[in-house]
Amino acid sequence: MKNILLPTDFSLNSLNAIQYGVELLKNEECTFYLLNTFRVPYVDNDELMNYNVQKLQVLEDVLFKSSQKELKAVSKKIKFSSNHEFKLLSDYNLFVNSIKQTIEEYHIDLIIMGTKGATGAKEIFMGSNTGDVIMKTDCNVLAVPNQATFKIPKEIVFPTDFRLLYNEGELDILRKMVIQNSSKIRILHVQNEESLDEEQKVNKKDLIRYFDDLNYSFHTLTNTDFESAVHCFTQSRGDIDMIAIIAKHYNIFQRLFFKPKVEDLSFHTKIPLLVLHKNK
Repeated sequence: MKNILLPTDFSLNSLNAIQYGVELLKNEECTFYLLNTFRVPYVDNDELMNYNVQKLQVLEDVLFKSSQKELKAVSKKIKFSSNHEFKLLSDYNLFVNSIKQTIEEYHIDLIIMGTKGATGAKEIFMGSNTGDVIMKTDCNVLAVPNQATFKIPKEIVFPTDFRLLYNEGELDILRKMVIQNSSKIRILHVQNEESLDEEQKVNKKDLIRYFDDLNYSFHTLTNTDFESAVHCFTQSRGDIDMIAIIAKHYNIFQRLFFKPKVEDLSFHTKIPLLVLHKNK
């Protein structure tokens, strides 16, 4: 992981995610790109008619300078390693468009950003910005809940139904993170059938081959829905530090992280989520 993108709106939530990412990668040489995206405050059509291009440019310049000032203040608050370099980016743009352009221009390997967390049964856990970045870009994302405090990820749970054949490109960052932190991978399968079919057996063997030299274990829960199974597993072990999932595992991802049940909110608001995309 060479280039890390840290989007920020200067909220405590985003600052927590930045500090988490810096601590997670403190032993790795990398460049952090702190990105603040801003827009001119909304004006209706009548007001817009009274603005000329020069006035709008002046307002944009003012917002840009304010953004840079705030970014510099954030960079001074961060406890960073000598392995790290920081670059400050201010962009007048729509949020997701800015993220996409930054990924391409700076060859971003990983995005680390905060999530607002759920406070009620009807609230979506991810928040619109985080969800959009995960679903509308092809870059790996580490989503850090606002209640998460940094711990070395000694145990990472990897939920799967063994219906996908994972390729090495998709699992590279997970593998690197495991090696760097001497982590254990807990591969969790929720089984509603009596046994695995042939497709599932093949995919399981492929995971064994890829993780063969790492510290991993398989765990199976039966006769329960996927959301409750992940919740039960993380709660019962009590030492899960991260959840990793493949982005193209769309059904599992949607069920787990966009419409959580009331009883499942506790792990959503405390455990960081690593969403993996296929490497180009």
